[in-house]
Amino acid sequence: MLVYGDHCECIGAAEKWREIAGILERLNRTAPGIARHAILVSALIECGRLFQGLADAEFKSAGCDCWTPETRSLGRFVHELATAVGRSWDEGCTGDVPVPQPPSMPATAENLELRVPEGFAFYCVYPEAFAVAARTLRLLAPPRVIGIRSIGTTLGAMVAAALDAPPAVTLRPFGDPFARKIAVAPELAEELLSGSVHYIIVDEGPGQSGSSFGCVADWLESRGVRRSHIAFVASHAGDLGPHASASHRQRWRDVQRAVAEFGPRLPDLLTDWCKDLLGPFDAPPADISAGKWRVLWPEEPLLAVNPMWERRKFLASAGGQTCLLKFAGLSAEGERKLAIAQKLAAAGLTPQPRGLAHGFLVERWEAKARPLRPFDKPIQAIGRYIGTRAQLLAPETGSGASPGEMLEMMRRNVGIALGADAARMLDRWEPRLAALATAAVPMRTDSRLDPHEWLVAADGRLLKCDALDHHAGHDLVGCQDIAWDLAGATIEFGLDEWKRQELRSIVEARSGRRVDAQLLDFMTLAYLAFRIGQSRLSAEMTRPVEAERHRSRALHYADELRRRLPPTGSPAELSAFQLA
Repeated sequence: MLVYGDHCECIGAAEKWREIAGILERLNRTAPGIARHAILVSALIECGRLFQGLADAEFKSAGCDCWTPETRSLGRFVHELATAVGRSWDEGCTGDVPVPQPPSMPATAENLELRVPEGFAFYCVYPEAFAVAARTLRLLAPPRVIGIRSIGTTLGAMVAAALDAPPAVTLRPFGDPFARKIAVAPELAEELLSGSVHYIIVDEGPGQSGSSFGCVADWLESRGVRRSHIAFVASHAGDLGPHASASHRQRWRDVQRAVAEFGPRLPDLLTDWCKDLLGPFDAPPADISAGKWRVLWPEEPLLAVNPMWERRKFLASAGGQTCLLKFAGLSAEGERKLAIAQKLAAAGLTPQPRGLAHGFLVERWEAKARPLRPFDKPIQAIGRYIGTRAQLLAPETGSGASPGEMLEMMRRNVGIALGADAARMLDRWEPRLAALATAAVPMRTDSRLDPHEWLVAADGRLLKCDALDHHAGHDLVGCQDIAWDLAGATIEFGLDEWKRQELRSIVEARSGRRVDAQLLDFMTLAYLAFRIGQSRLSAEMTRPVEAERHRSRALHYADELRRRLPPTGSPAELSAFQLA
């Protein structure tokens, strides 16, 4: 199933460097405390992203990973920032840690592709946890750290700084996602393999196959490195995913591993991080991640959740006021989501945000609100939300899957779920792709209009929950035309054609823009194909009871999509359908 997607920012080094300089200036103006520490982490992450973009550009030019003067200079600065972050953390985030002096950047590095580091944006991965984990390793020789790109430029630096090792080398695995490989320039290979050292391979994950970790270790072992002198630092303690090779799975069990996650410490950390924002908590925060939030409404039917895709979230009370603490992302990711939350709340569409606490968005908890009932179809309120959201949040350019990429996803997912004949029924959209691209105006769509995502407040207002980041998630959809949200609401609320047109009219009136009818039809099929893929993949990733709920959702979406496909019959019937 085609579900995941990588999003990147195309930017010149000089422009990115000016952005980083602004972060460093803000850092120097901020008093010691968790806010200053968070800005320092932001500087590290953004410099790590610039390092990734520069290293990838050099890889593209040379056909392999190499180690130029530019990457060495920037790598040293990222290492110095990581050292400062580690020192700040060790001092309880209260010290006035000095900021290292940045190097000069080459003005020729233009049009770099900076990847979104998924762990920092979505999965509650903290650089500080990697420093803590690294110090638990038992090393047999001096350390040499290899950070796997993309996020390994930052995480590798944290591990190297924590171990007093030289600046980490970063490598880019490429090729088949389940069988990655690396290419290393001879000079860099000689440098990496010189002397007796203990290699520490650093990345978030592992994921479905663990092949990024595996291919780096394969390269080392093929050049004579003993398994006893290889260690992994990963973001979770789980085994490799279902697509791992037998040899990689065995090595994963053999070598020394350190797990970089805060785990049970996170509630105590949140208590400390939020004290300036909320004051002392009345009790430790309650973890409602991974579907635990379902117990808040015990009378409601259990919904399908995928714990691996859920943001970490907690309920906490301070001074008798309850707040929701939800991971929104480190660095610019969290700041962008706070800005969206403030705009939507000011329009009365979402709960009121209180601020950010080192990656966690803090918002008011609507304790007296109730979920929508199964038969509720509040068309007016939904239309107001979709249309007003489009009006408040400026259109996005260069973000999100194109109609052509959507069609590729549709063919792939429909072919797997409904068969090749059904997938061929989508061919009629091929000649229309250019017109669809012209009609589309990418917006920061909500992209999750399921009924359980809404609450009816005590005063009767319909509030949208989880409204901030699905347009910037770890999937291929990204920002889309407003038709994507119209399609989602149509499917999730089971609207007939009459109700769909009513909703469309409300959205058009609220947003001030017309919704293209052909684009809406295309997006409806695309939405269904995408949700089929999400549901079937979730069924593979979850335990049996949860997996059955996801399979049921996948069948529901498949039935809806089959109903909207053209009839399978004679060529004359198909031709008539295509001309309709």
